[in-house]
Amino acid sequence: MTASQQDVIWFEDLSRSDVPLVGGKSASLGEMIKALTPKGIRVPPGFATTSHAYWHFMDENGLRPRLQSLLADHAAGKLTLPATGSAIRAEILNATWPARTADAIAAAYRELGRRAK
Repeated sequence: MTASQQDVIWFEDLSRSDVPLVGGKSASLGEMIKALTPKGIRVPPGFATTSHAYWHFMDENGLRPRLQSLLADHAAGKLTLPATGSAIRAEILNATWPARTADAIAAAYRELGRRAK
């Protein structure tokens, strides 16, 4: 499985080039670990969920078309911005994680507990 298909990636495996995959903060933490660890500066371990995990979550729950519809209603003046935001949050909070993604996050979290001791 390539990095772009993984649901989670450890910070130490990330670099600046991974911003599209995990976002700027997570990629920066990867850069910090690579630059500071050899100098004896400890950076706490961690992992990032990937954009692949996000889109898998969205698609498994059929959220793309529903959120696009809500945004279209807002653009057409049918919904206020607060109502649109509330409806989008409700859609996301009522969705369920795909089993594979949930398992990957849970396994990484258990490993994080082991690494943080």
